[in-house]
Amino acid sequence: MKRVLTVGVTYTGETIEGVEIENLGLCQAGVDKARAAFPLYEYDTIIINPQSYTHFLFGAEGEFSNEPHELGKLKGQNDSYDIDAAFDAEDREKEMEAAIAAGATVVWCLSEPKRMNFYGYRETHLGYAAPKVAALVKRSALLVKKGRRMGAIDHDSPFVRYFDVLSKTGWSLCLSDPAEGMTSIASTPEGYSLGGHVVRGTTVGWLLTPPTSAEAENQLVRDSLALEKADPAHEKYRGIFLSHTGVDKPFVRRLRDDLLAHGVPRVWLDEAEIDIGDSLIAKIDEGMKLSRYIAVVLSKKSIDAPWVKKELDVAMNREITSGEVVVLPLLYEACELPEFLKGKMYADFSKPEEYEAMLAKLLRRLRIT
Repeated sequence: MKRVLTVGVTYTGETIEGVEIENLGLCQAGVDKARAAFPLYEYDTIIINPQSYTHFLFGAEGEFSNEPHELGKLKGQNDSYDIDAAFDAEDREKEMEAAIAAGATVVWCLSEPKRMNFYGYRETHLGYAAPKVAALVKRSALLVKKGRRMGAIDHDSPFVRYFDVLSKTGWSLCLSDPAEGMTSIASTPEGYSLGGHVVRGTTVGWLLTPPTSAEAENQLVRDSLALEKADPAHEKYRGIFLSHTGVDKPFVRRLRDDLLAHGVPRVWLDEAEIDIGDSLIAKIDEGMKLSRYIAVVLSKKSIDAPWVKKELDVAMNREITSGEVVVLPLLYEACELPEFLKGKMYADFSKPEEYEAMLAKLLRRLRIT
């Protein structure tokens, strides 16, 4: 039996065989046993939509959800509903860490912070039970809009059907400047992000614009269920971007073909992705955001190529910010490496007879066996 927790999202669709869906909140069991979720590590899939304090404390909309003084109204209704008594943030955060470590699929919905000064500063992003996700949203410039049209969609992402529903029922929140640590999978026509995959240290999951209809809520749950439970030891990382200069194109084409043939889900190469009339800068930027790794093909020509320098600079900044390995150096031709790459292990493709061995080494890095 697959166990699913929905917090602030209500599934009203048909029963899904082999799936148990619980709509509960993150309050403490001692405060409201009937509406409190079990420890988060007991769930295979967790979806959190903290539209209001009531949404994340008790699982669904309540009498005071749209009140400007919601916290005061809750405490007035029941003294134990005081935010500090009802919600143990540290405990839920530890449970979330354990759930992610065990391979749970976690989906956080964008929400307005609804900041309140109630015996201290509070905001609904507490309900994420993941401080790194809350911090990412704060740095990414959340915008409140009203739209239906979509821009670029990563059709390899698991939420394509969800975004298709939103294109009919509408979307309301987006990030104008997604921070490092999130790879966008959908955007508005003007280029704002409607969601993506989050990897910030050990905090891993999906951050999406919230559902705006019952149909969208149902599809969000179904798409989240379609994700295989992660195996941390054998995770396949989606997407590798091949940064290179034109003179090295024959090698890069061969490498792309071989990576795809061995099961790498997405290998970004400019000539395969950019069509006539596309913005070169915009497409390259999109390709880098959709890629988990940036592989830099190093040769005497590429180390001085302006485009390669720019892409490498972006990739290294992402690596420093996220604390995760992003840049994969691939030595195609003996050359003087940039100083900041000299301490990195690289795959040495400069000897043709060792091509297969280096390809296998790269595949292991990508968790492809």
